Amino acid sequence: MFAKLIDAALNNRLLVMFLLLGSVGYAGFAVPKLNLDAFPDVTNVQVQINTEAQGLASEEVEQLITYPIEAVMYSLPDVEEVRSISKTGLSVVTVVFQEGTDIYFARQLIAQKLQDVRQNIPAWAGTPKMGPNTSGLGQVFQYMIKADPDAGYDAMTLRALNDWVVKLMLMPVEGVTDILSFGGEVRQYQVQLNPEKLLAHGLHVQDVIKAIEANNRNAGGWYLEQGSEQLVIRGVGWIPSGKKGLAAIASIPVKTVGGIPIRVRDVGNVAFGGEIRQGAVTMTERTPDDTMRSLGEVVVGIVLKRFGANTKNTIDDVKARLEIVQKALPKGVSIQPFYDQSELIAKAVWTVEKALMEAFVLIVIVLFLFLMNLRAATLVLISVPVSVLAALAAMQYYGISANLMSLGGLAIAIGMMVDGSVVMVENIFKHLERVREEGHGIALVITEAAREVARPVLFAVLIILIVFTPLFTLEGVEGKMFTPMALSICFAMFASLLVALFVMPVLATFFFTRGVVHRDSPLLAPLTRLYQAALARALMHRKRVVVGATMALVLSLASVPFLGTEFAPELEEGTLALRVTLAPSSSLAYAKGVGEKLEKILVENFPEVTYASARTGRAEIGGDPEPVSNVEIYVGLKPQSEWVSARSREELQQKMREKLEVVPGTLIAFTQPIAMRVDELLSGVKAALAIKLFGPDLKVLADKGKEIEKLARSVEGTRDVAMEQVEGEAQLVVRPDRNRLDRYGVPVDEVMSLVSDAIGGAVAGQVIQGNERYNIYVRLAEKYRNNPEAIAGLILQSADGSWVRLGDVASIDIEQGPPMIRRDDVQRRV
Repeated sequence: MFAKLIDAALNNRLLVMFLLLGSVGYAGFAVPKLNLDAFPDVTNVQVQINTEAQGLASEEVEQLITYPIEAVMYSLPDVEEVRSISKTGLSVVTVVFQEGTDIYFARQLIAQKLQDVRQNIPAWAGTPKMGPNTSGLGQVFQYMIKADPDAGYDAMTLRALNDWVVKLMLMPVEGVTDILSFGGEVRQYQVQLNPEKLLAHGLHVQDVIKAIEANNRNAGGWYLEQGSEQLVIRGVGWIPSGKKGLAAIASIPVKTVGGIPIRVRDVGNVAFGGEIRQGAVTMTERTPDDTMRSLGEVVVGIVLKRFGANTKNTIDDVKARLEIVQKALPKGVSIQPFYDQSELIAKAVWTVEKALMEAFVLIVIVLFLFLMNLRAATLVLISVPVSVLAALAAMQYYGISANLMSLGGLAIAIGMMVDGSVVMVENIFKHLERVREEGHGIALVITEAAREVARPVLFAVLIILIVFTPLFTLEGVEGKMFTPMALSICFAMFASLLVALFVMPVLATFFFTRGVVHRDSPLLAPLTRLYQAALARALMHRKRVVVGATMALVLSLASVPFLGTEFAPELEEGTLALRVTLAPSSSLAYAKGVGEKLEKILVENFPEVTYASARTGRAEIGGDPEPVSNVEIYVGLKPQSEWVSARSREELQQKMREKLEVVPGTLIAFTQPIAMRVDELLSGVKAALAIKLFGPDLKVLADKGKEIEKLARSVEGTRDVAMEQVEGEAQLVVRPDRNRLDRYGVPVDEVMSLVSDAIGGAVAGQVIQGNERYNIYVRLAEKYRNNPEAIAGLILQSADGSWVRLGDVASIDIEQGPPMIRRDDVQRRV
């Protein structure tokens, strides 16, 4: 069979050359379209469901929102896992589907089920929505919006510019699925009520909300024909924007007594204010003159890449768009990128390219020294770029990205790629040496030589392919990690096999038009003599050789348990990520202050640091649902060649840890942005190794978790051991006394309305200004709700019109509760 195929190739040399050139041309067209990533995206097929829970505590969020969503999702086909996080004001449910499920089909199934689940969730509790269509490694680019000190723009204005200018201009970029805003304050038109004035006029918070909603509406009345014209009938009753809007809200009548209107300004104050938030971003940077500059609180935009999009192209398109965005910003405001994954991609690709070039040069030297014929060496070298191009084209066709793992597979295979061609060309070369002596034709000699080694070449490549076959049996994260590497090697080896069997003989007929003259290699002759001498001595002492080899095998096997193991190679990303954990009861202001203090320590003491940016809590919906007691610090680093404090990242991290330990009450763990994401995808926890404990009782989970934590700390080699926080959040609990409420005729709902609407606040519509939309938020003024005594003094109105203090009909106590409840497959866990 092989003889016939080789004969057909040599008899149709021009056809083979056209096929070769066509394949190279297709590769040249396909390779530029190849997806470029720094690391293989190991994200499973998952859909995230987010629900803003209107200030509810974690236990209420779990029972009212999270559980109903989880229960419905298990009825979907191909669901592999459901996990969730319930925290104050937010529910996040992640539905994981089996590998191979189309992501858009999965999202369609979720969208249909959400229609059903909304019936099981109280309307006031929140509305579940699907998260952005991104992956665990989707945060590929981040930028900061800052203003010059004399520009006059505060954090609220910068946040508005990001939400309503920058985001809208970047969203059309191909590959971008969403842009998260982090930091700054979201503007609100706030109505801050005085409870005493409300009581004096016999009003409730809901009365104010209804009045505002009733005075903020536009309408359309279709058309009015007037002569030869048609007029559009339009009613304009929206509240205007800006200071005019504040005045309009203040003038809205809530009630009329004796022909005199009681307006909003008579029961409270109307002003601009910031939305209740659970996150902030600060930054400290190193200036070009090597001095530290603290920027304080800043506004950050996080670009989320669409699932399956080309990372490199997406980032390049975003950066190209930034020039246009900058022109749309007011004078004195600038947009500054500070985290760019394309730089890491370029480094990863260059690392592999360098390895390929070094291997290529070594192959050139070795081939020339051993073959001693420039044409023969050139002929073998042709197989390397042809095989690599074919492998890259196949990767692009099958949607495999070029990353550290897949390109690393090509680097591994480059030495094996030339094996078949070396054997083929060397055998042809040997046969051609006898052409002049025996007088055979060149084509016939080449055909005989190719037939002679075709079967060994085939078997040699098949053995290599079989070695990598077990990698194709891996599933889940492991499969996504290692299968691309195995595929790239197999593509390259299969291409090298075709080149060796069919292309090399055909090209040899063009390279060697007449016989060749044998030349002894000056390097091969002494090596041959050394080998012959060593072989002779080995044959004389066969038992010693066998015993020595056996002992070497035993010693190597005995050393295996002492080898360190890693699931995946650790990239040098050029950016550190510090995870700082504070007490669960920490406030946003305190945590933000700790982050700023740590930033300054890092920039002041380490010349390698270009910037340090602390992210306290969480961004808007769609980001990581972190509590305010969690601070993540991104630390930008100079190239390692410019480091002066340490020679390696591990040494630098240790020195940083020693400096940061002076800040009390912090637990610090070091990692890198992508490494942290990969760890979370592997275990659902942002740690390299996680131990999960399941059970229904949070108190038992906390106690047993502490025991496991203590045991883990005692294990040699562990570092940064910490248990997830499942207790310790300070909660001010208002618990109604039903007997006392019955005595006054006050329902429980009246108390809960006071807690949710008066203390927590409620939205009473929006002010619309072009693309911009800002909520009108109604709640009690801060001094009436800023301590337990003030809250206990709030007044309820009984059925007979008498006044009752909240503290007289309800207990108001500070208790400890869970800051966050995590569940895997409907079971609580820590």
